[in-house]
Amino acid sequence: MKKILPITFILVLSACAHQHDEQSNLGGESTTGQPALHSIHDSQLRLMMDRMDTLMHERFMTETQLDSERRKYAQRIADSAQKLSQTVDTIISKMPGLTLTPSEQTTFLALANKLHDQTGQLYDLASRNRLEDINVRLHQINTTCISCHALFREMDN
Repeated sequence: MKKILPITFILVLSACAHQHDEQSNLGGESTTGQPALHSIHDSQLRLMMDRMDTLMHERFMTETQLDSERRKYAQRIADSAQKLSQTVDTIISKMPGLTLTPSEQTTFLALANKLHDQTGQLYDLASRNRLEDINVRLHQINTTCISCHALFREMDN
């Protein structure tokens, strides 16, 4: 009974949202010329109803549809990892023009190479749809970026 009540509530709200859409197309007024009572809601309520519709759709997706969405998500991550790797290559190419001591150059290059390796690993994980391992790799990439920024971005200021 407890599970049926939320589902019923969501279905009623979904039907109300659908009816609201139909009335919006007709000017949102009843046959009396007055706005229908259920169509007088603020935009936040409408957004919540739309979100519930989306959640209901996601909940009832087939396993094949879910797999397809996961593959699309993984492909976007792989594409981003590839672009990040290219950006690291550009950063490394700029090193000779920077005014760094030999020790700083070594550290800069080590961090850049580490980031390059990590982006390659992220690309590999995403390409193989290993979504469960991606968060750990993203955390490592973020840590590397923060380390490099702490050492070298502050030099500009």
